Amino acid sequence: MYFITGGSFNGKSRWVKKQFNLIESETTWISLFDNEMEDITTIRPIIVLEGVEYAVRSSILHSGVDSKALFKEQIDSLREWEEGSPERKVIWIGSEIGKGIVPIDQSSREWRDMTGWVYQDLAEKSQQVWLVWYGLASSIKG
Repeated sequence: MYFITGGSFNGKSRWVKKQFNLIESETTWISLFDNEMEDITTIRPIIVLEGVEYAVRSSILHSGVDSKALFKEQIDSLREWEEGSPERKVIWIGSEIGKGIVPIDQSSREWRDMTGWVYQDLAEKSQQVWLVWYGLASSIKG
């Protein structure tokens, strides 16, 4: 499993496509900007999940859902799927939202905090983690 983070519109997706030499017929690219996560272990051996921070926000909006536990389950499930075959890869892409000014409203603070916790879980479970700023990547794990 791989995790790529960095600033918004800083070239993370382009870097992933180039770094992993992704072939469209072998890749399921899922945009989480407007969609919730679902069962995505499809026929294709590579799964890219882009916009993790928006999936976190969406899960928070559903009251009664333990977002942290939900994401841990999904991360573990995808990691287990990935380990089932050597050609499988799961690549997570999420923008950094925790730097800067602390939001005034509680819901924005909750989103920022939950995203940070999910990113910590992703970083821990991923074999490699990169930080991408302005199209340039720095390896921070692996």
